[in-house]
Amino acid sequence: MSRAPEPAPRVTERGPPQPRARTGKTMIAGYFSPELARAVKLVAVERGVTVQALIGEGLDHVLKAAGKAPMGER
Repeated sequence: MSRAPEPAPRVTERGPPQPRARTGKTMIAGYFSPELARAVKLVAVERGVTVQALIGEGLDHVLKAAGKAPMGER
């Protein structure tokens, strides 16, 4: 007597689990020239920080210039 195949389990999540550091966050991204990307990476290495930290610093400067409170996210 053959058995009917088991139904596939329901997948309720999309993709792999999200790291806790990203929970409640939204990605902001853009496309830039390879030269700019390399320059930003070099500055990050020289300062010993991540590219994300540099982007956060830059966005804080933009917010200040627009009269908004900086978020200080790094």
